Amino acid sequence: MAAATDPAPLSRSSSMLRPVILHGLLFILLLVVATGLSALLTAVFHGFDAQQVSTEQLAMAFAFSLVGIPLAWLLWRSIRKRLAHPSAFDAAIFSLQASATYLATLAASSCAALAVLSGLIAPSAQGAWQPTLGTALGWGAVCAWQHRQIVAERTAPRQFAHLAAAVGNYFSVALVALSLVASLKAALEILVRPENALAGATGLQHLLVAVIWLGGASALWFWHWKLRRVQKMSDPFSDVLLIALGLAAPALALLLSGAKLFSWVWPQAWSTQERTGLLLAGGPQLLAIVMAAAVIWIYHQLQLRSGLRSAAVVNAARLVLGGLGLAVLATGLGMILNALFAAIAASVTAEYPVRLLGHGLGLLIFGTAAWLGYFKPLKPSPADSRSVYLVLFFGASSTVALISLLVLGYRIFEYYLEAGNRLDSLLDAVRVPLGWLVATAAVAGYHFVLWRADKQSNAASSGTSAVDHSSVTRRAVIIVGPAASEPMAAPLAARPGLSVAWIASAGPALDDRAEVSVLARIDERLATEADSFLAIAAADGSVQFTNLA
Repeated sequence: MAAATDPAPLSRSSSMLRPVILHGLLFILLLVVATGLSALLTAVFHGFDAQQVSTEQLAMAFAFSLVGIPLAWLLWRSIRKRLAHPSAFDAAIFSLQASATYLATLAASSCAALAVLSGLIAPSAQGAWQPTLGTALGWGAVCAWQHRQIVAERTAPRQFAHLAAAVGNYFSVALVALSLVASLKAALEILVRPENALAGATGLQHLLVAVIWLGGASALWFWHWKLRRVQKMSDPFSDVLLIALGLAAPALALLLSGAKLFSWVWPQAWSTQERTGLLLAGGPQLLAIVMAAAVIWIYHQLQLRSGLRSAAVVNAARLVLGGLGLAVLATGLGMILNALFAAIAASVTAEYPVRLLGHGLGLLIFGTAAWLGYFKPLKPSPADSRSVYLVLFFGASSTVALISLLVLGYRIFEYYLEAGNRLDSLLDAVRVPLGWLVATAAVAGYHFVLWRADKQSNAASSGTSAVDHSSVTRRAVIIVGPAASEPMAAPLAARPGLSVAWIASAGPALDDRAEVSVLARIDERLATEADSFLAIAAADGSVQFTNLA
């Protein structure tokens, strides 16, 4: 009996392993083709000069191009046949492979293209523009082909359909952020040192280069965000990327850079001459990071509140940013305690605890502001919406506290067991882990108390809540429309009294006028009738309604 059932798991394993291998090989072959095309174009731009292009490089270019392209095409034809009727696993693997290829080729080609443009302002020392242009064109050709497959009706991914556009968008956001920091830094350095406006490392030439990168990155972001409609996409991957890269990353950069600036301007830490030197050397970069991070963070925060995201996503973003502020707050508290213990110890210089205290105060102030603004500990909040957050933070802070306790014990034993210890006092030996232990224990204790209070509140209201939930009736709205137009249903899905489902149909995405017309007709139906219904959207904006039982 066992022998009869053994082949089934093996066949399932092989059917799942086959698409992984095929798409993995296709990903590698496409990168090989891009490398070969860029090397071949570089040789063409050099005029096949033997002094500029070696025999090994030329052989690699021909091999990767003339062998890689036919192999990649044959493999793609085999994969494309399976995409006509793919399983869910096949479709998911294809979406991941296509998104990874698109991101890799987009990053290489866009950065190379911007480097070519900036080279017109500031040529490199070697003057070698040919490899950069070859990379831009070779990798750009593969990127354009991959994008065509992603948006084509026949080969568009059916699982994680918006993943490629989302990762391309947030790569563009990262490129915009770095370019904006470089532009602001160059501009601020010219302001503080006007004599270097036309020469030197902070001259006008570097400002123009940074502006070129900023303009190109902004155009790339606009193309993804607006034209490919990433702004309207609402799926788990897009929401996670929005929270992590659009909100949390710039918020963390803003908090850390602001705390560093605070530690430099804090009057007790530095002399006037030292403070001036620090601000002239590193001030423009920190100010540039603060300004760029603030712009990106505020913009995405406004997008989060524009109504395109569901209430669950907005609440998740609020908790993530509140947790980020709390982590910065706890770090600052630990540094303050460390500075106070260092002030008591005799083996450190007088300046060390004062400077450490200034940095800790900066982290504490900025972290507290972010935590109070997002978590709102004094404002009542639904207990079930933050239970996971409380458990995660209690677990994380407890883990750090446990590690600090182990390090504390180790330092105590080391102090008494090591003969001729170089430290003058036990406090100096344990001040760092002791500061972390006190800070993380306080955070863990606070979250445990809050979790217990929420649990008791849930238990007390469980009877009434069951009655309340049973009395709420949700209307079901099923919309049939093209897959690319699914983001238009996000405002409807955010309504508390509706249960919205989207069924993808064949055909191109609805244009903006058709989307507005479809939403208007559905709103009119919701306002005039109380039944659940099926809505079939047409390309001209008309809607066919059918009542559901």
